[in-house]
Amino acid sequence: MKSTEYIESLPTSTHISRLGAHWIGSVNLERIVNYAGTPVFIYSAAQLTKNARRVKAAAGEAGLGDRLSIFVPFFPNANPHILRPLQDEGVGILLQMPNEHEIVTKFGYSNFIVSPGHVSNEEISFWGQHGYPTFLASLDEITFALQQKAKTISVRIDSLGSDKPGIKVDQLADLAQMLKAHDRTLECFEVYCGSGNSLDDMIDIARQIFRMFLDHFSTAKSINFAGGHGFKYEGWDDQIKHFDWLTYFKAIRVLAAEMGIPDYVNFLIEPARDILADTGVLLVGVKRDIVKHSNGSIVVTDGSRMLMPSAQLRNRSHNTVFLDDTFREIFHGEDAVTCKIRGRSLLRNDYILPGEAVAPNSVVAGGYLLIFDVGAYCATQHMEFLNVPPAGEVVVSIDSSMHLVTKPGHPLDKWRNLLPEHQPIPVG
Repeated sequence: MKSTEYIESLPTSTHISRLGAHWIGSVNLERIVNYAGTPVFIYSAAQLTKNARRVKAAAGEAGLGDRLSIFVPFFPNANPHILRPLQDEGVGILLQMPNEHEIVTKFGYSNFIVSPGHVSNEEISFWGQHGYPTFLASLDEITFALQQKAKTISVRIDSLGSDKPGIKVDQLADLAQMLKAHDRTLECFEVYCGSGNSLDDMIDIARQIFRMFLDHFSTAKSINFAGGHGFKYEGWDDQIKHFDWLTYFKAIRVLAAEMGIPDYVNFLIEPARDILADTGVLLVGVKRDIVKHSNGSIVVTDGSRMLMPSAQLRNRSHNTVFLDDTFREIFHGEDAVTCKIRGRSLLRNDYILPGEAVAPNSVVAGGYLLIFDVGAYCATQHMEFLNVPPAGEVVVSIDSSMHLVTKPGHPLDKWRNLLPEHQPIPVG
């Protein structure tokens, strides 16, 4: 089976309960499982398109349509097949490493910005020769770019004073002086402000960013507000889950006018979760009846904690739905139990989700579990931990046809580069 093989168009399944209002409710899960097994990630091209259009429409309504560019980071969902609809929507890709550039250009992508973190001089030269806006993260890196007479200079600013890469706020005056000494100006600067911020937080951050522009970089051509826009994993309805882009963009327009930001200054944003999260669902198999003991109840699955570290590290409560062996939703009754969702390894903390999920008492081996909103930072972080092979990935196209885009990992993938015999390293 090759990753380019297609699953033919499939009939829809019965729409029931929460699944009826969700795009996954019209997907024939049985056919996917028969073809790709479990665990398997399933993505919706229609939902991805809908999310991109939601942001663009809000920008247009707020009066920023011609002034705003959207770039979705590649690394949260590093599958060019899945991100393909973004090309048609005029949404660019944010890259961080040269190998990402190599793969996405093979798929026809060409609209990039680069935010690499701390990088070597060789990588700065690599990005410089391509001419993409590259957000450098230290004064030393900027010094090298200036010495190399880079076509443009862009920087990343760490507004939190964190350990994340970025020019610190107390270095901004030094940066401005350095640029002046070389008779250079910034093409663009982006500001890292952390993830999961509220609407009020993001508006306040925009105000701070404009103040940085006025105080230090008033000749910059563009400002990158980056990401950090909150996404509510616990919600079901689109209006609850997604960031209020219209109010946010209107606030940016008003602030820009009030603070005297020139009209020629363009704006960039890097939404990741709001564009990607609810485009993906993880389907795992239930491998035993609910295990009950003195430490609580457990649902044993064929998933792995390393499929979902974003949920674990951030304590995000992804919504779940249990299915029986015919892929029908199992409803919660009065006898429902709270369970930890166990992965397949012997690791003590191998739980796919943080905390507990409510499970119908009738959950038994042979059934399935759907975990929602895994389109960002989930499949990309599998890491083959404890010899668990990667999950397959399926895309549901806008026309409802279904395509396998990543074949399930082979049980021996962990050792795919193991040599049958040791190989002497040549002398000299």
